[in-house]
Amino acid sequence: MPRKEYLELAGDGVYRIVLGLLYKVVLSTYVYQMLLALNNTGTVVYSIKYMYLYTLYLFFDFAGYSLMAVGSSNILGIQTPMNFNKPFLSVDIKDFWTRWHITLSTWLRDFVFSRVLMQVIRKKWFKNRLHNATYAYMVNMLVMGFWHGLSVSYIVYGFYHGVLMAGFEVYQKKSNFYKKNKNKNWYKLLSWFVTMNLVMIGFFIFSGEPYKILLTILKR
Repeated sequence: MPRKEYLELAGDGVYRIVLGLLYKVVLSTYVYQMLLALNNTGTVVYSIKYMYLYTLYLFFDFAGYSLMAVGSSNILGIQTPMNFNKPFLSVDIKDFWTRWHITLSTWLRDFVFSRVLMQVIRKKWFKNRLHNATYAYMVNMLVMGFWHGLSVSYIVYGFYHGVLMAGFEVYQKKSNFYKKNKNKNWYKLLSWFVTMNLVMIGFFIFSGEPYKILLTILKR
């Protein structure tokens, strides 16, 4: 690698490490302290607060690590792709999974979704082509859930996103409302708002907090 090119890459690496430290050490820690300060009242208000704060904590914590890893790689002269690409600008759930945890979502797409889809098409499991894709999405996202661990929270999280991905596939293909309005600004804004809240509900499930809230309610 030419010296000038390396210096540019290394400079970018230093920037990403500093930004990663800001995310991980400052912002993630600050949001986590806010989470700890919440009192589990078992109410809807508590659940919403926890859902939004946990999403921010998870992003800053995970993205911080990823930025530092990419930055370190750049300093070593190895150009590494980013693992996040502005996920909070996603306008639909498919868009989200092209922006969040890109290394994992790309691997799942190439080695799970594509292979399952080809298998069901080859074996002619379903007459309806749309069913092929929805089945592949369900399997793909369930594998994603199990990849995180055998916790009920992770498995339900995977199932939840499988339903979202499969449901959006049907919506895209069948909804005249979507086809008519998808390029309009008001629709993009509405779609963004709905998508972000669906994503945050997913992270709420991932956190395991709903089960703690349920226990709090049952103890009353």
